[in-house]
Amino acid sequence: MNGLFLVLVALPAALISFVLEGRRKKTAPARQLPFTWGYFVAVSSFLLGFYLLLAAVYLALSAEQDSGPGTSLLLFLAGVWGIPGFYAIKRKRWAWVVTTIVSLNPVWWIANTVYGRNRWDEFDAEDVRRPVSAPASI
Repeated sequence: MNGLFLVLVALPAALISFVLEGRRKKTAPARQLPFTWGYFVAVSSFLLGFYLLLAAVYLALSAEQDSGPGTSLLLFLAGVWGIPGFYAIKRKRWAWVVTTIVSLNPVWWIANTVYGRNRWDEFDAEDVRRPVSAPASI
């Protein structure tokens, strides 16, 4: 099972996180801290949610008996993992907190708390909206 997680989640998440960090560095201010670990956590969560979604679809389509409860549980878990993972990739604070909590891993809780605290002000920084046009002055 660990090998399957490594191949399907950890390695792709590591590769994608380095690519995303490379893109972010090109547009980010020089003083902004790196976010490679943050992308790794976020992409891992998103991929796990995606695989749970695929498992739910497979179970629903291939089950000979009533697969409702199992499919519903898998869809719920896919949402719990995948949706926050998607928004954590976009560096949303709430998503970072949720992905940390649902990891159910005390080591990640500690590491992500320290990591997130150091970058707390940078979360959602790209999300500051500028008005499209100023109000008309008379």
